[in-house]
Amino acid sequence: MDTKLQEILFKARKNVFSNLTSDNLTKLRGDGMDLRDIKAYEYGDDIRHINWRATAKGEEIRVNIFDEYKELNILTVFLSSSTINFGSKTLKQDNMAEILAYILYSSIKNKDKVESLFFTKTCDKNFNNIKNIAFIDDVISYALEFDTNKKEIDYKEVCSYINEHYKRGHIVVFIGDFLDKVDFTTLSKKHQTLAIIVRDHLEESLEFSDEVMIKSPQSGKSEEFFINSSIKKRYQELILSHDNELYAHLQSQGIDFKKIYNDDVIYLKLMELFR
Repeated sequence: MDTKLQEILFKARKNVFSNLTSDNLTKLRGDGMDLRDIKAYEYGDDIRHINWRATAKGEEIRVNIFDEYKELNILTVFLSSSTINFGSKTLKQDNMAEILAYILYSSIKNKDKVESLFFTKTCDKNFNNIKNIAFIDDVISYALEFDTNKKEIDYKEVCSYINEHYKRGHIVVFIGDFLDKVDFTTLSKKHQTLAIIVRDHLEESLEFSDEVMIKSPQSGKSEEFFINSSIKKRYQELILSHDNELYAHLQSQGIDFKKIYNDDVIYLKLMELFR
């Protein structure tokens, strides 16, 4: 077994089965639960649970109350774009694989049903029968070895695929760097959706000023640039604008998200997200 794979599996397995992270995942709730009651809306209630028919009959907003599933249906989506093959300390692709390992081990421990999709413009791989920890080795190995060269994400296609192949009420966890324009509008109406944004500090700050050879992850072409202070400032403005637009979209769709950097302690960040 590859050393990198061994390290990721050992770290995730150790933390999950020593109860550092796994219990937090049980706090997730799906939308496809049995309707138990209808009550008046209170601050903090999920707006997706508003019962519009009951609301129209009265003078206050009414929301549905659901009984929780004993077994959650969790779908992880590994967004395998070419830009994840980057890292100043560790590759974003490796960090995403570690995050995936935590979620898979936690799901197995909690006896939830879990599946993993690997997606670019199409579904490249579907691990739909992850029954025990022995299956996780193959999933994480695939995550580490997947060739992301010249790969891009088609978010409309991934949403269409999930809506077509998965019934309402799944908990969909996206793992990626989200450097492309994102649209989860059609997905978040059917499923509880979370986004884990994996980044490297270097790609957000450009902590250097010198001549560099830059290779486009989409085309594979290289070109030499001189990075001066004005270029650095403009770049930082653009990525900040992109992220602000990303956050606004996720919040408008009721999607919880967490950004994890290459030097973060991953299981602590996941505990914050699933708390």
